[in-house]
Amino acid sequence: MAEAIERIPQHRHCYVCGRAFVGEGRYCSDACKTKKTAELKSSKRKLLIIWAAAVALMIIGIAAYGYL
Repeated sequence: MAEAIERIPQHRHCYVCGRAFVGEGRYCSDACKTKKTAELKSSKRKLLIIWAAAVALMIIGIAAYGYL
């Protein structure tokens, strides 16, 4: 029975789709790499907008408190 077990070669799993692949890197294809890059850019943009809104609200709050 031990002879019937098939050996699985060393492999990695893609960070985007989870598919197993043999080779270097984090992604199985350029399409997955492009998709992840776009997702990261979108996340960074959203975070920047949130930080800018928070800073703007603090400035407005400080300015409004100064008029009291």
